[in-house]
Amino acid sequence: MDASNVQGTMARWLFIGMLSLAGGCSHGAPEPIRFTGQDLSPSLLRAPALDVSRLAKTEDCADCHADVASHWMHSAHAYASFDNPWYRASIDELRAHRGKEASRFCAGCHDPILLMSGDIDGAVTPDNDLAYAGVTCLVCHSVESTRPDGNASFTLTNASILVPDPAKPGEIQAHRERLALEPLRTAELCGTCHRSFSGQSIGNDRHLPGIDDLGDWASSGFAGAITEHLTSVDPRSCQDCHMEPVAASDAEMAGMHDGHVSGHRWAASHTSLAAQLPDPEHRAQAREALEGAVVVDVGAVRAGQRGYVLPREARLRGGESLIFDVLLQNEHVGHRFPGGVRDLHEAWVEVEVRDASGAVLGVSRPEMDDSRDVFVLRATMLDANANPELLHRVHRFSAPAFDRTLAAHDARVVRYSMKLPRNLRLPIRVEAKLLHRKHSLEFQAFACESSRTERALQFATGAVARDKVALDPCAEQPVTEIGTATAWMGHGATEHAPLGGAGRPDIERLLTQGLALLHARQEHVHVAKPSIERAIELSEEAGAPLLRARALVLRARLAAIQGRPRAAVAFAARAEALVGPHPVVERVRGDAFARVWRWKQAAAAYQRVADASPRDPRAWRDLARAYGSLANDDRALAAADAGLRLAPQDEGLLRSRALALQSMGHPEAARAKREWLAHRAPDAQPQLVASCEQAHQRCQKDRQPIPHYTCLLYT
Repeated sequence: MDASNVQGTMARWLFIGMLSLAGGCSHGAPEPIRFTGQDLSPSLLRAPALDVSRLAKTEDCADCHADVASHWMHSAHAYASFDNPWYRASIDELRAHRGKEASRFCAGCHDPILLMSGDIDGAVTPDNDLAYAGVTCLVCHSVESTRPDGNASFTLTNASILVPDPAKPGEIQAHRERLALEPLRTAELCGTCHRSFSGQSIGNDRHLPGIDDLGDWASSGFAGAITEHLTSVDPRSCQDCHMEPVAASDAEMAGMHDGHVSGHRWAASHTSLAAQLPDPEHRAQAREALEGAVVVDVGAVRAGQRGYVLPREARLRGGESLIFDVLLQNEHVGHRFPGGVRDLHEAWVEVEVRDASGAVLGVSRPEMDDSRDVFVLRATMLDANANPELLHRVHRFSAPAFDRTLAAHDARVVRYSMKLPRNLRLPIRVEAKLLHRKHSLEFQAFACESSRTERALQFATGAVARDKVALDPCAEQPVTEIGTATAWMGHGATEHAPLGGAGRPDIERLLTQGLALLHARQEHVHVAKPSIERAIELSEEAGAPLLRARALVLRARLAAIQGRPRAAVAFAARAEALVGPHPVVERVRGDAFARVWRWKQAAAAYQRVADASPRDPRAWRDLARAYGSLANDDRALAAADAGLRLAPQDEGLLRSRALALQSMGHPEAARAKREWLAHRAPDAQPQLVASCEQAHQRCQKDRQPIPHYTCLLYT
């Protein structure tokens, strides 16, 4: 939508009527909707008594902030409530099985206006204007404080808002101070909703952690945290990535800086939503946010009994078996990929192998023989019967099974095998792609069916009547290509240039491969050694000390995983000689000593890691465990408390705190123990996972540290 038309459009978004931001009321307007400050559990949203109708208004903002308002109108925040058919299908299911008040759990983030008005506790009908409000301008711009819990752990202010006279600088400054409150530009504000958990309040047996983009970011190099390997990324917050400045139009009268405004589309992975909105910039930004987020490469090869660390070196023979690795590395996302609701995304790998004539030798993709046996980056939750819960029915969650998403900076291996034809024409070409759609096909079908009810059709009509888009969950979802790699193998391979992630320098490729192979089972982790050793060798030849240090850190990690702390420390010292004292090296030392219960040395190293990354709860978790193992209860308690200020629901930190208080004979020990036990992993989790492995191919594949797939052979 053109920004010049946004004011007229916003004028039609009169959710409550023309109430002034200062709290006044025009003649004949509806009475303000009051929130009295009551408890909103299980949502953690807090607010004093205030006028909810003021928070719902957006049209006054558009008078001066036309561009920003236009961005917001075509964002997931504007479509966060019941006019979003994917969300409506989920929350209606929860309300049907657990009652309307349980849906407050979702409403704090998706429907704060409905929550504070009290309407969420009743039947939310298509004629309710508030059901189309979403997360409005004044919700975010009225957050005066945040807490790290998640589930809408923010507090709103009821301070009045002055609509300034453009000719009076003092009024403009007062307006800015009220609406640009301290939390607004912090990752912690985003984390109040982009961190969640469920529990008995919505029908689960016990506490279950949910999305945690905040925690994943806080443990990444983008937040300045100390990771397990050397990275070179500039610190970036949520706003830096998802609210990048965009050029302002003539319609934007306020809020510009050097001709730019902060983008308010929050472009990310919401491609199904973006595809249906009349904003090409939103669609472009959503696509661009995904493209290149993950590096794809083709790694080590085994032909018959012969192994090769780089594909082009492989010597192939007709009729023999071929095994090759596809590598995935999250280099550019500051949290896990995919982020958000990780059990609903669908990001899968497709592989195609062709011979020198172009004939297809084998493929791995979803439509082969109507099979879904492809590798998918996803998390899996189980219900009480050990079945994967595919429709995000949160109240049915009993235990987490597997999380095969990619942490920031981390890499994974997916292995493929096939039989080469006897009449083999070389070289062969291997092409790997990582593709993404917002929702799994199972969930799309669920939302589609839900959208065909009379109530859903009335919501679609209501959206159009309010000049919004009637979103259709049945529409074909866009598929975005995240990353690709093309590599050649066999005689003549060197005559072809590798493409995509396979076209990177050999040292970079080997570092990715070594990092990924460190996820193998402990008894198999030695498979990472050839790649890491080759990277060390090439970096020495190239005179690249930083790359050599990166390889040596991986070599130290390999030794640590194998339970060889002396070797790990020696490799770490060689890395430190190249880059100087570095907290990443301290983390490697700490991990190496912790694996063999040498807690004094581990604690000393972990202390330096925590000092270097005080906002990383993982650093405090490691430190608290080390001090607790030394029976240094005071320091264990201090470390646990420091971590819990960042991640209050963390089981490891709660455990360390409870044990320290118990050892000290502290009067709070019993309460701390109850809190820890309430956040423990479900006792039934091992049995549920084992049962799922026996009954479901999804669990059989996802349990493998290096999952193995077959490329179907054409004859």
